[in-house]
Amino acid sequence: MVSLAPKWYDHVENVTSKDPHMASKRLNLTPNVVKEATTLAIKGTEGIEDFCDKLQPYLVLRVRGHVASWLVKTRTNSIKIGSALPPAKEARIPERRKRASKSGDEYLGLREARDKAKREWAKMGSSVDAPEEKSGWTWGELVEEYKKHISEMREDSSGRPIYPSAETQSDVRQIFARPAVAKHADRPLSGLNEEWFETVQEELHRTHKYDGYRKFRAYGQAALNWASAFKRRESGLPGRKWWLLAEKRRRTAKEVEKKIERDKALKRKKKDFTVKHLGMLLAEHERFCASRAGNERISPGVRWGLWWDSLTGHRRGSGTWIAREDVEFKDPRAEPGWGLATWQPNVMKTQNPFTLPIPPLGLHIVRCCMRDWKRAAERAGLWKRESKWVFASRVMQSETGDIAVSGSALANHIRNMRGLREGNHRDVLRGIPPFSMHIIRSTMGDHILDETELPPGTASLVIGHEIAGDRRNELDRVGQTGKRWYFQAQRIPEKTKAMELWADALLKAFLDAGGIYPE
Repeated sequence: MVSLAPKWYDHVENVTSKDPHMASKRLNLTPNVVKEATTLAIKGTEGIEDFCDKLQPYLVLRVRGHVASWLVKTRTNSIKIGSALPPAKEARIPERRKRASKSGDEYLGLREARDKAKREWAKMGSSVDAPEEKSGWTWGELVEEYKKHISEMREDSSGRPIYPSAETQSDVRQIFARPAVAKHADRPLSGLNEEWFETVQEELHRTHKYDGYRKFRAYGQAALNWASAFKRRESGLPGRKWWLLAEKRRRTAKEVEKKIERDKALKRKKKDFTVKHLGMLLAEHERFCASRAGNERISPGVRWGLWWDSLTGHRRGSGTWIAREDVEFKDPRAEPGWGLATWQPNVMKTQNPFTLPIPPLGLHIVRCCMRDWKRAAERAGLWKRESKWVFASRVMQSETGDIAVSGSALANHIRNMRGLREGNHRDVLRGIPPFSMHIIRSTMGDHILDETELPPGTASLVIGHEIAGDRRNELDRVGQTGKRWYFQAQRIPEKTKAMELWADALLKAFLDAGGIYPE
C-alpha cells in the first residue's frame, strides 16, 4: 500500500500557479513521485495538482479528479502527451468517475514520458517557465556530500594520506540521522546560522545526552568547514563561519556525577582483571571451542583470534586485521623462532604503520589459524577459496568480499560463553571478573608497567600509544626497511623484551588455569 502521508515536496512553494484551486510543485520527478500522483488520482482530487519537473521544466504530471496526465507545457501552450495511470490502476476507477479525453490516453511510464516530452517540446518551439535558480546546498545535501568525502581516500594539509575509517563513517551516519538533525534536511545552508546550530545542539543534548551534542558539534563543524574550504561555490556558504560562533555546552551536574561513577567502575574493572584471569578466560575458551561441533563449531578466526588479541593487546577490531603478507616468520635481527607482524595504516587508529615482534607462541597461533581455516574451507567444499587475511572470516560478504574476523565476532563469542546468546544458557565465565575486549589491552599494559623491570614507556610502545617527545612526523616517513626503521621508528628491541615477558606470563596463567597448549 502506498502512503498518502505528506511528503517533503508537499511543502514546496507554488511556483507556477495563482489559481487557489491549482497546486503546483517544482521537484525532481522520480518513480516514487509518479506512484504518489497515481495513487492520488485513484483517490480523486477536488482541484488540480501539477508536479513540474526540474530536469525538464516543460514536463508536467497533472492530477485532476481521477485522471493523471503527462503534459508538455510552455508559457503560451500546453498539450497532453499521455496518461500516467497504468491500465491495472485505471481499472480500479469506476467508469462513471473517469473523465473522457479525446486524445493522449496512451499509457506512458516516466522514461517514455521524458522521451516523448523532448520531441513534442521541440516541435512547439516555445520557451517555458524557468525553474528557480539553485542558490546552494541544503543541509541534507551537505550531509550526503560529506559522507561521500569521508568514505574516500584523502590527505591532510601536509599531504599525508588519510584512510577511510569505518568507525568515523558509522558515527557520522548515526549523528546526522538523529531526528533533531535529519528534520532540517531541506533547509538551505544559506538560511542557517549560529542560533540554528545552538538549537540543534540543545535538542541533541536533551534527547541523546552529552555525547549526542558532542558528536554533532564535532562532525557538524567538520562538514561545514570542509564545504567552506573546498566546496564554497557549490555549497553557497557565506564567508562568515557562523558555525564556529555557536556556544559550547557542558555536562549537567547529574551527567558529571554519572560520568564519575562510570569512570570509577571502569577503573575497578581494569584493576580486577589481571593476567591470571586472562589465562582463565583462554582456558575456558579452549574448552568451549572443543565442545562445539557441526553448525555450532567455533570458526578458526574466532578461536585463534582471541589468542592473538590477548597476546598482542590490540584495539578491538584492528588486531585480527592483519594480512598474511604482513607477517614475517623470521626476524634476522632477533633470536631464532621470533618474527614480525605489521599492521597497515588503514586499520590503525593513529593511521601509522605499527610493527610488533612476535614470539614463538604468536607464530604458532598464526600457523594454526591458517591451517584450520583451510581445513574448514575444504569441509565446506570451497577448495579454491583463498584469503589474504591470517584471521579470515569464514563468511564472504556480498559487498566487501574477503574480510578478516571482526571485533564484533569476538565480542559475540564472549557473550556466547557467558550464556547470553540463543542456544547456550550456561555461563562458563562466571568465575572471571567482568571485562571487555578493550580491558584485555589495559591488562597487558598494566602488567608490563607494574610487574616487570622494563623502563617507563615500554608498555605504551607495545600497545601503540604515543610517547611525549617522539618525533612522529619524521619517524613515520622512514621506510619499512633498514636499521633506522627497526631501531628508531618501531623500536623493535624494546618491544621484544616486553613481548617476551608478556607471552611467558600469559602462557603460565593459561597452564595454571588447567589449559593444555593449544594445537
